[in-house]
Amino acid sequence: MKNLFADIIIANTNVDRPFTYIIPEKMRDSIIPGCPVLIEFGKIVKKGYVIDIRENTNVDVSKLKSILSIPERELSADENLLSLAIWIKHRYGVSFDKAIATVMPVRSEAAERVSNEISLNIDAECLDKKIEELIKSRKTAWARVLEELKTKTSLPQSFINKELKVNSATLKKMEEEGYIVIGSKKRKVNPLLPILRSLGIEDFNDVIKPKEYTLNVEQENAVNTFKCDFENCSRNTYLLHGITGSGKTLVFINMIKYVISKGYKAIVLIPEISLTYQTVLRMAEHFGERVAIINSKLSKNEKFYQFERIKNDDADVIIGPRSAIFAPVKNLGLIVIDEEHDSAYKNENVPTFNVRDVAQKLSEITNASLVLASATPTPETYNRAMEKEIKLLELKTRAKNTALPKVSIVDMRDELKRGNRSIFSDKLRTLIEDRLRKHEQIMLFMNRRGYSSFVSCRSCGEAIKCKHCDVTMTLHNNNRLVCHYCGYSIDLPKTCPSCNSKYIANFGTGTQKLEAMTRAEFPNAKVLRMDTDSVSKKNSANDMIRDFAKGDADILIGTQMIVKGHDFSNVTLVGIMAADTSLYVSNYTSAQRTFELLTQAAGRAGRAKDGEAVIQTYKPENYAIVAAAAQDYKRYFDNEIAYRSLGGYPPACHMLTVMFSSIKEEELNKCASETVKIIKSEATFKKSMIIGPTEPSVSKVKDYYRKLVYIKNANYDILLNIQKKIEESLGNYRNVGAIYDFN
Repeated sequence: MKNLFADIIIANTNVDRPFTYIIPEKMRDSIIPGCPVLIEFGKIVKKGYVIDIRENTNVDVSKLKSILSIPERELSADENLLSLAIWIKHRYGVSFDKAIATVMPVRSEAAERVSNEISLNIDAECLDKKIEELIKSRKTAWARVLEELKTKTSLPQSFINKELKVNSATLKKMEEEGYIVIGSKKRKVNPLLPILRSLGIEDFNDVIKPKEYTLNVEQENAVNTFKCDFENCSRNTYLLHGITGSGKTLVFINMIKYVISKGYKAIVLIPEISLTYQTVLRMAEHFGERVAIINSKLSKNEKFYQFERIKNDDADVIIGPRSAIFAPVKNLGLIVIDEEHDSAYKNENVPTFNVRDVAQKLSEITNASLVLASATPTPETYNRAMEKEIKLLELKTRAKNTALPKVSIVDMRDELKRGNRSIFSDKLRTLIEDRLRKHEQIMLFMNRRGYSSFVSCRSCGEAIKCKHCDVTMTLHNNNRLVCHYCGYSIDLPKTCPSCNSKYIANFGTGTQKLEAMTRAEFPNAKVLRMDTDSVSKKNSANDMIRDFAKGDADILIGTQMIVKGHDFSNVTLVGIMAADTSLYVSNYTSAQRTFELLTQAAGRAGRAKDGEAVIQTYKPENYAIVAAAAQDYKRYFDNEIAYRSLGGYPPACHMLTVMFSSIKEEELNKCASETVKIIKSEATFKKSMIIGPTEPSVSKVKDYYRKLVYIKNANYDILLNIQKKIEESLGNYRNVGAIYDFN
């Protein structure tokens, strides 16, 4: 029999090329592209991934080794994900090993967890009598256990210990007296169940089915357009653009139902784990236990179990943040990216992909439809819709016929002039007191995560910007203001350059400080704070959202995570505490981020009854703030696209950011400078605008020095060619690496 060969990428090595191995005859039916294998590399047994299978090779067969084995209990990447990994490698300039590791967030299963399981050892006929006797004997803990087991085959001991407050010694005594049996059981618990149980729902069968609903005309048109295209095998990319509260979720749920009816699966991406609570409940209502969930809070076993369910076709809908895009879905028919504008979809680690781009590529590979849903789409996405590159589906009215919230802009400069130095404007304080009297709920939004050390003036509201780039400058520890786009720097001025006021300083109040101020100002209010610090424990975000939805708190304070997609019927007031925080982040997308956050935040008010929002700002005339208050996306987009065109920023122009890094500073500086010279000397690259090399905001990380180069060109393909040229030039520098970030 002729030999069969596999090209294999070796895991955890610095060698970024495939090696050829012989596939043993007994493994031929088991080895496919994406399959993990064990091979001898040098004299060490290493793990690798098969990226191709061939019948011929140019290598001397006598020098080739055979594959040793296939690791047990390990998931493989399918061919679609492998194709995606190869694209990621070339698109973002990372190694094969890194690209494959990216598309395989779960590689192997941890040891199966064995837990104690409690079951009854009493006949059902005499159970009530036994419970009565125990209560009379004041053995109430024993009675609680038997009462809970009345309708259950068994219960995990951990549940009885934690929820029923019965300790292990008591259970042991109950077993000795013949009431219960303590056995062991290998447990594979669906991570969705704890979320449902936190709502008092014990099983998927207990989930209340959604009430009968009728789509309004706009929703029905959007769903029908999608169905018609899908039926005609036209798998498009859509922008589902609807105002806050317009029922976008119901639209894509109907799209998912249609796709499933045709034998396909769907992936639904959400930007934050904190959205899991409401999203899971909505999906469980419609799709029951055919829902899988993937997020970073799951244990290794839970992740493996979910991925296993997906591979075995036990799930039709996969929900999760960024990493859920790499779920091993067969027959993928639809990808939905909810809140597509959100910055959480950008992976900050290597490779620095945006999940929108990855989803677009995956939809092409799998011939699936892609729906980008948002009330505030990115200018790039909306521009694609205007250019007819993707289909626009619009929802212009709220689904429940409620009015958009009334939005007021409060100029905090005027508050300062009147002597009010509090974080609460007089208007917001009055409205909070009014809502507390009416037993209605309030949300206070503070974008602490968007905070950067920018410097602004509380008298005139101006922030100090770079005179070359029109972005805010960042304050460094040496009291120097630096532009991270061109490297221009100045000393921190003593007074405001615009109005000479002495009220100039770096800006920022965190959510913890806001919580303390709120408790002091409104001592009788029940206050919850929700940010990355307060929801670090597993399921804590879900618990907090559940408690607020139940009315266990009057005021919810939080960062971005509280304004993304949540629907609280009793929230009638939203206070946006510092609109300027995101407006002055040192980035060309600062107005975009401001408009998104303010619109989303204001949209949380008045979902079921009339609502109001207050935007507190030192820059009330800014176009992003004015448009957000009016909930007018078109007004914002027209201003934003004009600014992007003038500055040469995406989508008006494409931009490639290259981060060079090296442990050797001298070699790094030489490489970055020489590479820029090479690019400038190429005739085909002449029309490119090149900025740098310049210092990033953090110039050294873990002993690695870093340099930034920005390259702009209207032609995206030219940037791809420049990237390839940079990769070639890096061959002359052994100690320098580069990370690429497009747009």
